[in-house]
Amino acid sequence: MSLGLLLKERMSGWLQLENEPRQTFAFEIRAFTTQVFSLSAPRYFQGMVTLGNQTLPCEGELTILLSGPHYWLTFDHPSLGRVRAEGKKHYGRNGLIASLITCPLTLTRDRQPIGTAEVAYRDSMLAFPFRALRLVREDKAYGSLS
Repeated sequence: MSLGLLLKERMSGWLQLENEPRQTFAFEIRAFTTQVFSLSAPRYFQGMVTLGNQTLPCEGELTILLSGPHYWLTFDHPSLGRVRAEGKKHYGRNGLIASLITCPLTLTRDRQPIGTAEVAYRDSMLAFPFRALRLVREDKAYGSLS
């Protein structure tokens, strides 16, 4: 098995479908790549979405860009079926600190917009490299989210 870089991250905030009130929304992911020295290599991830009081599996991709990371993830919404959430942090917009941690998302179903969401990284930014990043074997990358 190959050795690679694992990034564990939890982002939380809100989600709002068209014509519905906001609800709590979060995702916790484990993104992995064997391309350790290629910063912009797409990192496939698996994880869990929390929507209100429901926890659902998700999968997607994280791509780290110099202007800010891009996320897309899919999950099975309890009443809508397969939903895609996609967005990008934009470093430097709306204040430096907020831009480092906040990610606006657009929700789509069958490529049609159905809502929006906003999530933020709420743990310590200073501790991020020590808590979130690990060198692991590929066969251990998508284990428990704890």
